[in-house]
Amino acid sequence: MMVQPMEDYNFLNNRNQAIENYIQRVTELTQLKQTIPTNEELLKIASELGISDGEIAIAQKQSQAHFLRAQGYYSLNHWEDAIAELEEALAFNPSHLPMLHLLIKAYIGRWKDKHNRQDEIQARLRIKQCLEIQPDDQESLKLLAKLDQSIRNYQYRFWSLGAITVLFCGLIIGFFISDNLSLNLFNKNDQILQNLQQELNLEIDTLRKEQTLLYNESLEQLRNQQRINNDLENRIIELQNQIKNLEQKNQELLNKINQNQSSENPFNQIPESEINE
Repeated sequence: MMVQPMEDYNFLNNRNQAIENYIQRVTELTQLKQTIPTNEELLKIASELGISDGEIAIAQKQSQAHFLRAQGYYSLNHWEDAIAELEEALAFNPSHLPMLHLLIKAYIGRWKDKHNRQDEIQARLRIKQCLEIQPDDQESLKLLAKLDQSIRNYQYRFWSLGAITVLFCGLIIGFFISDNLSLNLFNKNDQILQNLQQELNLEIDTLRKEQTLLYNESLEQLRNQQRINNDLENRIIELQNQIKNLEQKNQELLNKINQNQSSENPFNQIPESEINE
Protein backbone atom coordinates (compact mmCIF):
# COMPACT_ATOMS: atom_id res chain seq x y z
CA MET A 1 0.00 0.00 0.00
CA MET A 2 2.98 2.36 0.48
CA VAL A 3 4.43 1.84 -3.01
CA GLN A 4 1.78 3.76 -4.92
CA PRO A 5 2.26 7.13 -3.12
CA MET A 6 6.02 6.86 -3.67
CA GLU A 7 5.49 6.24 -7.37
CA ASP A 8 3.16 9.25 -7.55
CA TYR A 9 5.74 11.35 -5.75
CA ASN A 10 8.46 10.32 -8.18
CA PHE A 11 6.17 11.03 -11.12
CA LEU A 12 5.44 14.53 -9.85
CA ASN A 13 9.14 15.16 -9.29
CA ASN A 14 9.88 14.09 -12.85
CA ARG A 15 7.13 16.36 -14.19
CA ASN A 16 8.37 19.33 -12.16
CA GLN A 17 11.92 18.69 -13.35
CA ALA A 18 10.69 18.58 -16.95
CA ILE A 19 8.93 21.93 -16.48
CA GLU A 20 12.08 23.45 -14.95
CA ASN A 21 14.15 22.12 -17.85
CA TYR A 22 11.63 23.61 -20.28
CA ILE A 23 11.90 27.03 -18.61
CA GLN A 24 15.69 26.85 -18.71
CA ARG A 25 15.76 25.80 -22.38
CA VAL A 26 13.36 28.59 -23.43
CA THR A 27 15.31 31.20 -21.44
CA GLU A 28 18.61 30.09 -22.99
CA LEU A 29 17.09 30.11 -26.47
CA THR A 30 15.76 33.64 -25.92
CA GLN A 31 19.19 34.85 -24.78
CA LEU A 32 21.00 33.10 -27.62
CA LYS A 33 18.75 34.26 -30.47
CA GLN A 34 17.90 37.59 -28.81
CA THR A 35 14.39 37.20 -30.24
CA ILE A 36 11.09 35.74 -29.06
CA PRO A 37 11.02 31.95 -29.70
CA THR A 38 8.52 30.82 -32.33
CA ASN A 39 5.65 28.44 -31.56
CA GLU A 40 7.45 25.73 -33.53
CA GLU A 41 10.55 26.10 -31.37
CA LEU A 42 8.49 25.99 -28.18
CA LEU A 43 6.62 22.89 -29.33
CA LYS A 44 9.91 21.22 -30.27
CA ILE A 45 11.38 21.83 -26.79
CA ALA A 46 8.20 20.55 -25.12
CA SER A 47 8.22 17.44 -27.32
CA GLU A 48 11.88 16.71 -26.55
CA LEU A 49 11.18 16.94 -22.81
CA GLY A 50 8.00 14.87 -23.03
CA ILE A 51 5.70 17.68 -21.91
CA SER A 52 2.11 17.34 -23.10
CA ASP A 53 -0.14 20.14 -24.40
CA GLY A 54 -2.25 19.83 -21.27
CA GLU A 55 0.76 20.36 -19.04
CA ILE A 56 1.76 23.42 -21.06
CA ALA A 57 -1.78 24.82 -20.71
CA ILE A 58 -1.61 24.32 -16.94
CA ALA A 59 1.83 25.95 -16.81
CA GLN A 60 0.52 28.91 -18.82
CA LYS A 61 -2.19 29.46 -16.20
CA GLN A 62 0.42 29.20 -13.46
CA SER A 63 2.50 31.84 -15.23
CA GLN A 64 -0.15 34.38 -14.23
CA ALA A 65 0.59 33.52 -10.61
CA HIS A 66 4.30 34.13 -11.30
CA PHE A 67 3.34 37.48 -12.84
CA LEU A 68 1.33 38.51 -9.78
CA ARG A 69 4.16 37.56 -7.43
CA ALA A 70 6.61 39.48 -9.60
CA GLN A 71 4.43 42.60 -9.30
CA GLY A 72 4.59 42.29 -5.52
CA TYR A 73 8.37 41.84 -5.51
CA TYR A 74 8.78 44.78 -7.90
CA SER A 75 6.73 47.09 -5.67
CA LEU A 76 9.15 46.24 -2.82
CA ASN A 77 12.26 46.78 -5.02
CA HIS A 78 13.17 43.08 -4.74
CA TRP A 79 14.62 43.05 -8.24
CA GLU A 80 16.16 39.55 -8.19
CA ASP A 81 12.95 37.87 -7.04
CA ALA A 82 10.84 39.84 -9.53
CA ILE A 83 13.19 38.93 -12.41
CA ALA A 84 13.18 35.23 -11.46
CA GLU A 85 9.36 35.10 -11.33
CA LEU A 86 9.03 36.90 -14.66
CA GLU A 87 11.55 34.64 -16.40
CA GLU A 88 9.43 31.65 -15.40
CA ALA A 89 6.21 33.37 -16.42
CA LEU A 90 7.60 34.36 -19.84
CA ALA A 91 8.78 30.82 -20.59
CA PHE A 92 5.13 29.90 -21.26
CA ASN A 93 3.98 33.36 -22.47
CA PRO A 94 7.05 34.76 -24.31
CA SER A 95 5.00 37.38 -26.20
CA HIS A 96 3.12 38.75 -23.16
CA LEU A 97 3.90 42.49 -23.37
CA PRO A 98 2.90 43.47 -19.77
CA MET A 99 5.23 40.76 -18.42
CA LEU A 100 8.04 41.97 -20.68
CA HIS A 101 7.47 45.59 -19.62
CA LEU A 102 7.67 44.67 -15.94
CA LEU A 103 10.83 42.62 -16.58
CA ILE A 104 12.45 45.63 -18.30
CA LYS A 105 11.53 47.83 -15.33
CA ALA A 106 13.04 45.30 -12.93
CA TYR A 107 16.30 45.21 -14.91
CA ILE A 108 16.43 49.03 -14.94
CA GLY A 109 15.74 49.12 -11.19
CA ARG A 110 18.57 46.70 -10.46
CA TRP A 111 20.87 48.62 -12.81
CA LYS A 112 20.22 51.81 -10.84
CA ASP A 113 21.20 50.02 -7.63
CA LYS A 114 24.28 48.11 -8.85
CA HIS A 115 25.13 49.67 -12.25
CA ASN A 116 25.78 46.23 -13.67
CA ARG A 117 26.40 46.31 -17.42
CA GLN A 118 24.61 42.97 -17.85
CA ASP A 119 21.34 44.44 -16.53
CA GLU A 120 21.54 47.21 -19.12
CA ILE A 121 22.13 44.63 -21.87
CA GLN A 122 19.16 42.53 -20.70
CA ALA A 123 16.89 45.59 -20.55
CA ARG A 124 17.80 46.60 -24.11
CA LEU A 125 17.32 43.01 -25.32
CA ARG A 126 13.82 42.84 -23.85
CA ILE A 127 12.93 46.27 -25.28
CA LYS A 128 14.03 45.00 -28.71
CA GLN A 129 11.82 41.93 -28.30
CA CYS A 130 8.82 44.10 -27.38
CA LEU A 131 9.30 46.20 -30.50
CA GLU A 132 9.50 43.04 -32.60
CA ILE A 133 6.12 42.01 -31.20
CA GLN A 134 4.60 45.49 -31.56
CA PRO A 135 6.74 48.01 -33.52
CA ASP A 136 4.81 51.04 -32.17
CA ASP A 137 4.89 49.92 -28.53
CA GLN A 138 4.99 53.29 -26.74
CA GLU A 139 5.69 51.78 -23.31
CA SER A 140 8.88 50.14 -24.60
CA LEU A 141 10.03 53.39 -26.21
CA LYS A 142 9.42 55.25 -22.94
CA LEU A 143 11.41 52.64 -21.01
CA LEU A 144 14.26 52.95 -23.53
CA ALA A 145 14.32 56.73 -23.06
CA LYS A 146 14.26 56.27 -19.27
CA LEU A 147 17.20 53.84 -19.41
CA ASP A 148 19.27 56.16 -21.63
CA GLN A 149 18.57 59.14 -19.36
CA SER A 150 19.56 57.17 -16.24
CA ILE A 151 22.83 56.11 -17.89
CA ARG A 152 23.65 59.70 -18.90
CA ASN A 153 22.97 60.96 -15.37
CA TYR A 154 25.17 58.25 -13.88
CA GLN A 155 28.01 58.94 -16.31
CA TYR A 156 27.84 62.65 -15.57
CA ARG A 157 28.06 62.03 -11.81
CA PHE A 158 30.90 59.56 -12.31
CA TRP A 159 32.91 61.95 -14.46
CA SER A 160 32.29 64.84 -12.07
CA LEU A 161 33.47 62.87 -9.05
CA GLY A 162 36.48 61.61 -11.02
CA ALA A 163 37.46 65.16 -11.98
CA ILE A 164 37.10 66.31 -8.39
CA THR A 165 39.23 63.40 -7.15
CA VAL A 166 41.99 64.14 -9.68
CA LEU A 167 41.90 67.81 -8.80
CA PHE A 168 42.09 67.08 -5.10
CA CYS A 169 44.98 64.62 -5.51
CA GLY A 170 46.84 67.12 -7.68
CA LEU A 171 46.44 69.82 -5.07
CA ILE A 172 47.64 67.51 -2.28
CA ILE A 173 50.67 66.35 -4.29
CA GLY A 174 51.49 69.90 -5.25
CA PHE A 175 51.24 70.97 -1.65
CA PHE A 176 53.60 68.26 -0.38
CA ILE A 177 56.13 69.01 -3.13
CA SER A 178 56.03 72.65 -2.23
CA ASP A 179 56.26 71.82 1.47
CA ASN A 180 59.33 69.63 0.96
CA LEU A 181 61.07 72.38 -0.97
CA SER A 182 60.56 74.96 1.77
CA LEU A 183 60.54 73.41 5.25
CA ASN A 184 61.13 76.79 6.88
CA LEU A 185 57.76 78.05 5.65
CA PHE A 186 55.62 75.52 7.54
CA ASN A 187 53.22 78.02 9.04
CA LYS A 188 52.80 79.76 5.75
CA ASN A 189 52.18 76.49 3.95
CA ASP A 190 49.64 75.51 6.56
CA GLN A 191 47.72 78.67 5.76
CA ILE A 192 48.07 77.94 2.05
CA LEU A 193 46.67 74.46 2.62
CA GLN A 194 43.66 75.89 4.42
CA ASN A 195 43.10 78.35 1.60
CA LEU A 196 43.40 75.57 -0.98
CA GLN A 197 40.97 73.45 1.03
CA GLN A 198 38.48 76.31 1.09
CA GLU A 199 38.90 76.86 -2.65
CA LEU A 200 38.48 73.15 -3.25
CA ASN A 201 35.29 73.10 -1.19
CA LEU A 202 33.99 76.06 -3.18
CA GLU A 203 34.78 74.28 -6.46
CA ILE A 204 33.10 71.12 -5.22
CA ASP A 205 29.99 73.12 -4.28
CA THR A 206 30.05 74.81 -7.67
CA LEU A 207 30.33 71.48 -9.47
CA ARG A 208 27.46 70.06 -7.45
CA LYS A 209 25.29 73.08 -8.27
CA GLU A 210 26.17 72.78 -11.95
CA GLN A 211 25.38 69.08 -11.84
CA THR A 212 22.00 69.76 -10.21
CA LEU A 213 21.26 72.51 -12.73
CA LEU A 214 22.15 70.26 -15.66
CA TYR A 215 19.99 67.47 -14.28
CA ASN A 216 17.03 69.84 -13.80
CA GLU A 217 17.47 71.23 -17.31
CA SER A 218 17.53 67.72 -18.77
CA LEU A 219 14.46 66.78 -16.77
CA GLU A 220 12.65 69.92 -17.88
CA GLN A 221 13.53 69.22 -21.52
CA LEU A 222 12.14 65.72 -21.19
CA ARG A 223 8.94 67.07 -19.65
CA ASN A 224 8.61 69.69 -22.39
CA GLN A 225 9.03 67.00 -25.02
CA GLN A 226 6.35 64.92 -23.35
CA ARG A 227 4.01 67.93 -23.25
CA ILE A 228 4.68 68.60 -26.94
CA ASN A 229 3.91 64.97 -27.76
CA ASN A 230 0.69 65.14 -25.75
CA ASP A 231 -0.31 68.41 -27.49
CA LEU A 232 0.35 66.85 -30.89
CA GLU A 233 -1.72 63.80 -30.03
CA ASN A 234 -4.59 66.01 -28.81
CA ARG A 235 -4.36 68.13 -31.96
CA ILE A 236 -4.45 65.05 -34.18
CA ILE A 237 -7.53 63.79 -32.34
CA GLU A 238 -9.14 67.23 -32.69
CA LEU A 239 -8.43 67.34 -36.43
CA GLN A 240 -9.79 63.84 -36.86
CA ASN A 241 -13.01 64.90 -35.12
CA GLN A 242 -13.25 67.99 -37.33
CA ILE A 243 -12.79 65.87 -40.45
CA LYS A 244 -15.45 63.48 -39.22
CA ASN A 245 -17.87 66.40 -38.59
CA LEU A 246 -17.13 67.88 -42.02
CA GLU A 247 -17.77 64.54 -43.70
CA GLN A 248 -21.06 64.24 -41.81
CA LYS A 249 -22.11 67.79 -42.81
CA ASN A 250 -21.10 67.12 -46.40
CA GLN A 251 -23.22 63.98 -46.44
CA GLU A 252 -26.19 65.89 -45.00
CA LEU A 253 -25.73 68.60 -47.66
CA LEU A 254 -25.64 65.98 -50.44
CA ASN A 255 -28.83 64.43 -49.07
CA LYS A 256 -30.58 67.84 -49.09
CA ILE A 257 -29.42 68.54 -52.65
CA ASN A 258 -30.75 65.17 -53.79
CA GLN A 259 -34.08 65.83 -52.09
CA ASN A 260 -34.38 69.30 -53.69
CA GLN A 261 -33.56 67.93 -57.13
CA SER A 262 -36.17 65.25 -56.69
CA SER A 263 -38.86 67.75 -55.66
CA GLU A 264 -38.03 70.18 -58.52
CA ASN A 265 -38.06 67.53 -61.26
CA PRO A 266 -41.63 67.49 -62.69
CA PHE A 267 -41.20 64.04 -64.09
CA ASN A 268 -40.89 62.65 -60.62
CA GLN A 269 -44.48 63.80 -59.95
CA ILE A 270 -46.06 62.16 -63.08
CA PRO A 271 -46.82 58.46 -62.88
CA GLU A 272 -44.73 56.30 -65.11
CA SER A 273 -47.80 55.03 -67.04
CA GLU A 274 -48.74 58.55 -68.16
CA ILE A 275 -45.22 59.26 -69.29
CA ASN A 276 -45.28 56.15 -71.50
CA GLU A 277 -48.53 57.30 -73.17
